[in-house]
Amino acid sequence: MTYGKFSAPPPVAPNPTHFPKLNGVVTVENCYYYLSFLERFWTFMDTMTLQEQRHYLARAEVRYEKWIHNHFSPMLVPPLDIAFMWHVHKLSPFRCYEDLVLRLPCKKLFDDPLPLYDLFKNEDLTPNDLKRWKQTFGEDEPYHLTNQNMYSGTFQRPCYRCRQVIELPWSNYYDYRFGANHTRFPHDCAPVDGINFWDVARMKLESDLMNGPVVAGTLLNPNGSVKVTLNKMIAKIRPIQVIIPQNEMDYAYERQIQEQLKFLGPDYEYDANELLYAIRTSYQGNPSPFSNDLIQAVARQRKFYSNITSIHWQYPISYMSAIRRYHDHLALIKMHPNHKAIPTIEIDVAFHTHMMDSLRYHKFTIHRVGKLINHDDDIPESSIRKHLSEWQTLWSNLQHRSIEHRYKFTKTRATDELVEGTLKVTPSIFPTTYQPGMVRIRQGKEARNLYTTLNEELVRSNNTKATMISIHSKGKEK
Repeated sequence: MTYGKFSAPPPVAPNPTHFPKLNGVVTVENCYYYLSFLERFWTFMDTMTLQEQRHYLARAEVRYEKWIHNHFSPMLVPPLDIAFMWHVHKLSPFRCYEDLVLRLPCKKLFDDPLPLYDLFKNEDLTPNDLKRWKQTFGEDEPYHLTNQNMYSGTFQRPCYRCRQVIELPWSNYYDYRFGANHTRFPHDCAPVDGINFWDVARMKLESDLMNGPVVAGTLLNPNGSVKVTLNKMIAKIRPIQVIIPQNEMDYAYERQIQEQLKFLGPDYEYDANELLYAIRTSYQGNPSPFSNDLIQAVARQRKFYSNITSIHWQYPISYMSAIRRYHDHLALIKMHPNHKAIPTIEIDVAFHTHMMDSLRYHKFTIHRVGKLINHDDDIPESSIRKHLSEWQTLWSNLQHRSIEHRYKFTKTRATDELVEGTLKVTPSIFPTTYQPGMVRIRQGKEARNLYTTLNEELVRSNNTKATMISIHSKGKEK
């Protein structure tokens, strides 16, 4: 299979300080490898019918679950489908931390970055690696999942309540996972009536309410830190074992919560709303062990991929601009923590690349920005337009304020046409973690505002109008 725009090896920087980089993760090379990874996945997806794509994602989700429970060091490079599920899990920093560190748990998988370079190389497994794969995942689980082999074997997962294995043909499971089949099948938990996957999702919540509790969506504070005192409402409700109709689990629990609030009073309202929202977003119709529906998350990423491929990514200028703007985006969040931050497409690429190293991203945003920055790709369009307008106003206002940080330019080389130099942020917003890199300015223009130069650079590289100006302030030559 061939794929095009991001398949060639990226050029090497002429010197270690030439390209900007942030936190040792957001580099020009990693942004390029990330785009290549997206291109490879969606190019492969486009070889299948819509039904095959759905079946592929349903099995990929289960394979990622197996990967979590068998992740050890040294581990193989994940196959494409597992890597993409791991990737969309990382794109939800709150839920990823809750799942891999607090609920399932598999902290090592949280600590490990997605191996973007190894995925870019796309090398075949050695015979020893293939042997290790089969020893770990079994003969019926192929390393490369395709539309030809994704029906081999059977779906198997322990029941959330009794731990007896639920086993079904893959074709049956695919219908259950996408809601095309709700018929009951025999299982020890319900020897008379059997169960379906509405029951599986219900028993998942039941298990999390009773064990710990470890209810997804209630374990972290709004700033991303782990709660010392867990949600008070959880102890006040009881698991509901019969829900009619089955697809209204959230309403069944809402009625119980409202009854409890009559006696508990307003001190419990925040916890009640948090718990109800968690049930709706993490459990309703989601039989997987994960707190967010990874299949739906993959579907949302298709639009993102379409957006990024509409841009002409000129290497390395576009990537350098994206990293600088991402730095400024984070700086603006630090200055205005209560505003909803809406990134542009190029900022979002750097943002996604940063999240591929969950451990570093988690530490950086909490300690340097002041909170764990969540990534919400499920905001309604009307809300996006409102938040984007407010965010753009903040950006545009910053260029007129002398108290904010500036990019200062130091000339290192000059020709008849160009002046080349290094950038430095003063005062430094993220000391020791950000390298602004170098920039070239047309001769005679070195005294002009750097924010103008850098924005023009982005316009030229992308052949599109810049949608958001940078907070780069006036550059001064030393």
